[in-house]
Amino acid sequence: MPETWDYTLYIPNDLRAVTVCRRTLRLILTLHGLIGLVDTAELLATELVSNAVRHTKGPAALRVRRNPEGMVWIGA
Repeated sequence: MPETWDYTLYIPNDLRAVTVCRRTLRLILTLHGLIGLVDTAELLATELVSNAVRHTKGPAALRVRRNPEGMVWIGA
């Protein structure tokens, strides 16, 4: 059974948060041996976080988790 984990990064309503989220996501996936997912995950996270920052007034969060089936989920 794959290792499960769950991270949540709370971010301010600031476009610089996009870079912080992308780098943090890269680190999380690399530390868990999932380097093959990094490019696609970074693209997805960039879109999610930049939309959240641009189209909302409050803070947002980036959530990254791996479920017991081994699927990696990314959401904002």
